[in-house]
This record gives sequence, structure tokens and C-alpha cells, in this order.
Amino acid sequence: MAPIDPTAALPTELVNLLALHSSFLTALSLHFVHNGTGSPVDLRDLTEVTTSVWRHRKVTYDDIRLCVGVLGSGPAAKSNPFRLSDYGRGKICLEVSDEYKMAAGLSQMNEEALKVLFMDSLDHLWRHWSTARQSPQQKNGARAIATPKKRGRGRPKKNDPSQPTIQTFIDELSITNFIAQLPHAEITTCASLVAIAPLQEKGRKRLREFKDSVSHGRATKKTRESTTSDKENEPVQGVAQTKMTDFTSVRKTNLLDRILAKEAAAASGPKPLSPAELARRAALQRSEDVLSVIALLCASKGPGLRVSFSMNALLQSLQNSIRTPISKDEAMKCIEVLANEVAPGYVNVVRMGALSSVVVNQGMRPVDVKNRLVALGAF
Repeated sequence: MAPIDPTAALPTELVNLLALHSSFLTALSLHFVHNGTGSPVDLRDLTEVTTSVWRHRKVTYDDIRLCVGVLGSGPAAKSNPFRLSDYGRGKICLEVSDEYKMAAGLSQMNEEALKVLFMDSLDHLWRHWSTARQSPQQKNGARAIATPKKRGRGRPKKNDPSQPTIQTFIDELSITNFIAQLPHAEITTCASLVAIAPLQEKGRKRLREFKDSVSHGRATKKTRESTTSDKENEPVQGVAQTKMTDFTSVRKTNLLDRILAKEAAAASGPKPLSPAELARRAALQRSEDVLSVIALLCASKGPGLRVSFSMNALLQSLQNSIRTPISKDEAMKCIEVLANEVAPGYVNVVRMGALSSVVVNQGMRPVDVKNRLVALGAF
């Protein structure tokens, strides 16, 4: 944000307004540098960035409208490049005129020109406001705001071109009233929103008709219920209460019956498998892969009907060779199932104290493994 000249001696509220406009231009420049001037600027994002730059208070939509409105109210109103458009659903955007669009956003020269335009517009609005609130006698003897009142004799001082128009000899109440009546930019409806307005109105009409029909149905039902209740007497109400109590008890009984029936069905059905049975079924389902690995290991040992492996070496070979990961305990379970159920003569487990080994008799290799596994309940 360009610093305000401290030698200007302007009123505090006017200095804050100029700082707000400068922060507004700085936030726009940052947006255009990052996003270009081709897309509209959402006021929700613009107010947040302007607040961060200004650091005076939270910037609102009215502050942005004030900055744009003052730019478009001076003698050079046609030079105002900004306009506000309503895109619907609470989204209001600031757009830039086509002749002011650039690839890199607003340059420093254009930003300074907009600050000068803002000051000129404020000066123009101040003159009109001061003239409007003066009496006819004051208008006849009106003087320039920048010229101090003549005191004593001698020629009056000439206006200093570098002197700001609104000086501190103006009371604070006048500045407050002046800023309060400054114009705010109008928010026009976006062309695309105007195009889809008939479709939205059609949908809103259908929604209103649906809500009206629902309200009418509820009112009719309420009227019918009230008419029926007026015709009923106290004994009938007592009978209705008794029927409601009976229905509640019957409902509780039916709920208990359903729970008991579900428990009986679960008890009569098949019992869930135990962990040991689940482990056995998993070992049976892996038996084909384990047999294939054992056959390859036997072939790598060379010719011979009987081939032996240490248990640890065979388990490690199985873990490294099977496609799906298998733990050491699962591999041990598979070997036991092969030796006891699937291929008892082909695979044998020999234990000698703490040592155990697996002996494979290749002459008794099973042929129809699939049917054997089906018969054992693997699938």
C-alpha cells in the first residue's frame, strides 16, 4: 500500500478512506498478478486480502462498493475501470472493463492514476455536497475550500496547487457526514444469471406448489381429526385408551416371541467352526500348492524313491515358494494335514526327540488330489 503523505494534514476519517482505497488497489494488483485480469474477482477473497493489507478493521462489501462508487462519481467517471456483478447464490464479483485488461494486471502507473482519480472524485463530491448544504447567502459569498478565510487587510493568498482540497479547518462532524453520504457502486445482475432466471423461477414455482399442496393436506387432516374428536365422548376415549394399552402389550409379546424364535433357529442350525477346524480347512485348501512345491524340491534332490528334508528347511522353502504368503505355523499345519489325511503314504513326518524331519516317498504320490480334498471338506 502506498504510504499517505503525513504533511497533508488531512482529517483522520479521510486519511482512513484514502488508505482503504490504496489497500483495495494493492489487493487487486496482487490478484491480477497471480490470476490475470480475465477472470472476475470474488469479493469474498478480495475483502480478506484488503483486510490483510489495510490492517485497520475488517473490510466489508460496502467498503468495496464505496471505493468503486467514488471512482465512478467524479468528472472522469468514464475512466472508472471497475463494475460489480451479481453471479447468484451470494456470489458478487468485481469485473474490469475490457480496455483496462492487461496480461500482468494493473501496472504501478495505472494504480497511481486511479489514486489521483479517486482524489479528484472526492474533491468533486465535496464541492457539490458543500454547495448543497449552504444557504443562499453563503452561496453568493462562497469561497474555495482550500483558501483560508481572509483576516485583516491585504491581498488574499493564492491557492497552493500542492495543498489538499479538504483541510483540517473543516470540523470532524462535517467530514463524518460527508463520508456517510458518499455514493456506493450499484451491483448489476450478471448476463448469465439473467439467462437462467426463467429456469430458476420455474423450479421455485414448482417448489411453492408442492409446499402449498403439503400444507393444504396437513390442514385438511387436522380439521378432519378435530371434527372426529369433537364427536367422541369420554367413555369412547376410555375404550380407545384401553385398546392402545392392549396393543402395546401385544406388541411387546410379539417382540419377545421373535427374539426367542431367532435364538431357536440359531441353536438348531449348524454350529460355527472352532478355531482348530478353521485352521484345518485352511490347510486343506493350501494342500495342492504345498504338494507342488514338495514335488519340485524332490526333483531337485536327484533320482531316488525316498527323499528326506529337515522340518525347518522344508518350512523355509515353502514360505519362499508359495504364491500367497504363509506363516510358519500354517506351513506346519499343511504338512501335518498332508501326512495324516491327504497323502498319508506320500508324506511322512518322523520325529526323533526334539528333531523332526519329513520323508517323501515318491512312489506313493497321490493322483486325484482334487476329489480327495472335496471329500475331506476343503471346499
